[in-house]
Amino acid sequence: MFELNVADLLASYAGDSRELAFSGEVLPEYYPDIIFTKPLDFTIKLIALDDGVEVVFENLQAEVQYEDNTHIVSLSDISRTFKEQYDPLAPDDVKFVDKGNIDLKEVIYEEILIAIL
Repeated sequence: MFELNVADLLASYAGDSRELAFSGEVLPEYYPDIIFTKPLDFTIKLIALDDGVEVVFENLQAEVQYEDNTHIVSLSDISRTFKEQYDPLAPDDVKFVDKGNIDLKEVIYEEILIAIL
């Protein structure tokens, strides 16, 4: 659902970018313990790096139910880096580009949990 092809950015120059927006329903079973009670809305900027892609969530809006409580989530300027190759000197780079694609599912889940916990 949130997998994006970034092969064109990887083939481009560092600093090249594009913006994408999403607004839509998220199926109840998509995340194991979060239910979206209203549509998820976000705008991202994808920025080409020498060795991957930086994803900046310019804004993310959601209303979710977690452990029987409803939470309104409003985030902005959240950045995550997706690397083409593992770097043993930077073990925190745990997100990777897979065959020219990145998957934002886990990032969205993590950021929402951080915001509501």
